[in-house]
Formats: sequence, C-alpha cells, structure tokens
Amino acid sequence: MKTPCNVIRDLLPLYQDDVCSPESRQLVAEHLEECETCRAEWERMSAPIPTAHPQVEERTVAQAASSAWKRGRRRAFSKGFVIAAVLVAVISSLIGLWFLFHTPPRELTGRIVETHVNNTTGEVSYVVYTSRGEQFGLIMEEYTKVISFFDAYTDQDFLDGAIYDGLRIYAELGNSKESISNRDGKKLPTYSAQLVEINAYQKPDPILLQDGTQVEVWQKNGGVLYALPKGPELLDVHTPYPPDIALDGVQGLEELSQEAQDNIVAYYETQSLLYDELEELEAVYQSYREAGSPASFSTCLILQDTYLSASSPRVIYFTTSLQAPSKYLEVGTAFYRDTGERVDMEDLFTCTSEELEQALLDEAEITDPTLRQEMEMAFDLDRLILGPDLLSVQYEAGSLPSQDVTYFLSFDYDDTILERMHAWAVPYAQ
Repeated sequence: MKTPCNVIRDLLPLYQDDVCSPESRQLVAEHLEECETCRAEWERMSAPIPTAHPQVEERTVAQAASSAWKRGRRRAFSKGFVIAAVLVAVISSLIGLWFLFHTPPRELTGRIVETHVNNTTGEVSYVVYTSRGEQFGLIMEEYTKVISFFDAYTDQDFLDGAIYDGLRIYAELGNSKESISNRDGKKLPTYSAQLVEINAYQKPDPILLQDGTQVEVWQKNGGVLYALPKGPELLDVHTPYPPDIALDGVQGLEELSQEAQDNIVAYYETQSLLYDELEELEAVYQSYREAGSPASFSTCLILQDTYLSASSPRVIYFTTSLQAPSKYLEVGTAFYRDTGERVDMEDLFTCTSEELEQALLDEAEITDPTLRQEMEMAFDLDRLILGPDLLSVQYEAGSLPSQDVTYFLSFDYDDTILERMHAWAVPYAQ
C-alpha cells in the first residue's frame, strides 16, 4: 500500500536529521524513489541557503526555517511513531505468516491414499491426505517405529509397504526429504517418519447420505470415523463405555459390593445413545458444504461419556455427558450403594416434583414470567445433576423457546435443598 505524500512530507525533517527509525527511513527512501513531487520537496529542503542575500535577511530566513522545522519535527515525531508502530506490527505479522507456512510440520494425522515401493532401492513411502485437504509424502526409515492397534495390519507389513488397504495414521516427522510425486505427478512436501501409529482402517461398505453422497466408514480403535472419499473427515464418533467403577476419590466407593458394580455396569451397557448418529452426520455434511472447502472445515466430534459424580451414605451418582455437533447434554442417574439398582429421582426428596421445582426457581430468582413458565413446563427430576458441592438443573438447547443455548441452574446444598431431601441422599462434600 502506497504511503500518502502528506505523511512522507511530515517525515522529511526527521529523515533529513537522521532521527527517524530505520523502518521510517526505509519507507521515506522508497517513496522518494517513486514520487517526483516529494523528491523535489526533499531536494529543496536539502539545498543550502543562498549566501548572496544580506545577513539580516539570511538570519530571518534561518529563524523562520528553524521555527517551521521545529513545528514540523514535533508533528513528524508524533506521526512517525505511529507509522513506526504500524510498520513493526505489519513486519511482525509477515514474519509470523512466513514461519507459519514455511516451518516444517512436526506431526500429521491423515489417511494413506497411495503406497510407493522403489523396486531398486526398496524405499517405502506413502502419500498421506490430511483433514485440511493437504498431501504429504512420508518415507519409512530403518529407525521408524510403527504401532498398530489392529491385528490385521502389522508394523512390519507397514514398514515393508505390503499394506495397500486404506489406513489412517498419526505420524511424528523427522527431517525433510527429497520430494516424492503422487499419481497426478504433483511433487509433495516429504518427510522421514520417526513414529507411525495406525489408528483406523477403512471398512468395505460406505454409507449413502440422503442426497446420494457416499461417505467412507473408518473403524477406529474405540470409535468410528466418517470421511468423504478423497475429502475431509466429517465426523469422529467415540464409542461410549460403561463407567469405570474402580475410580477412587469419592467417599465410600471402595465399599461397593461386586453385585452393585455388576448391576451398574449392566445398566449402562443397555443404555441407549443420547444421539442419532446418522442425523448428526447429515447435519455435519451440510455444514461442510456451507464451509466450501476442507481448509474452512473442522472435523466434528461425538463423545458420550459417563463418570462417577458424587456419593452419599446410601446412593452413588453418575453423570452422562454428551458432546455432539447439534447439542450438549448431561443426564444424571442415581443407584443404591448396596444393590446397584437404579433410584428414581423422586425417591431422593421428601417433597413433590412441583414443590421442588418452585423452590428452586424461587432460589434462582427466576422472575421473568416467560422464562419461568418455560422452565416450569420443561422441568423434570431427570434433569437434576448431583455433584459433591452443587445440585444443577439443566435445560438443554431447544427446551426453552426463549433461550438459544443450554441453560444451567446451580445450587449449593443449603436449606432450600436440605429441607426437601432425604439425609441419606445428600452427597458427601468433596
């Protein structure tokens, strides 16, 4: 962007006196090379004052020039500092961008789309397609360590280039190597591999979306990955697991019987998912189409996880959380400690659901008539999440028409709750 002439002229006194910053000096010099008007002004300022004038006139001219120079210098200093600051910011940004695009990556995650074996040297290399739509060359070395999570794909087969099925890998990179070319003849940034983890393989049958688009299905170690053929990874789904009963840190858990543990695990093994996988995939695909390119899209995640959240003299509490593209959700569940049987939430309290609802909304000072009515209609004891220090009520996005996001109300275990809850159900403090 060309610097305005009036800015350059304000800088000329500093430039002449050699008191401007190096960046400002370079800016002025480059401008003077291109602009005849400013160059003429610079030459006029640099020219010596004629000595043929009478001495009185020379002093008058010198005093006037000095006064003008001082005024110009003050203005120039002020503008010069601003310009210098802008230049420093621009230069810093350019340096950052240069490093961003020129610093070699230290690791990458992507899918193997080509396998190359040099029949003369035996060198094995792979073309890796990343989720951002980039391709890299990856060369196997003698020191490359390969870890596979699947019996059908061994580390030695991968090192030998004997695996031609679709694989998804994570790799830690070594030095840059001579570029290899993909099947289209394009030379790729290429690196040696220090570590390779085989973390997914492509299943033979794709699925079809409503518009007929084929989506590849990749089996992960602990989940499923959906990706477009030679395109981005759309959705990463983690397999839900029953809670780990052996977790410690909650008072009284070590006394849980084996029968209780087995019953709790059995409950969660039959618990239905809190999401529809295909509906989520369809929504994510539409988001990708709106993004317009792989570089503008990030892989979405579905994670349903259950963890032990609190414990009381007779009850233990678990929370199941769902993180999905369309929603965030938490569901609380209570079990009797001695048997592991599920406890109905209403059995934890000495009052009715309606009485508890009104007490909690009063405690939270929900006075807006519309919001309060919506909360009363949506309230359900199964929305309660019991932790060691707080009781929470969750209204997921969409349950309250006036709210666009998930809405939480949280309460200390004070008189409002303690007066309405059985003592044996109140969680131990953390």
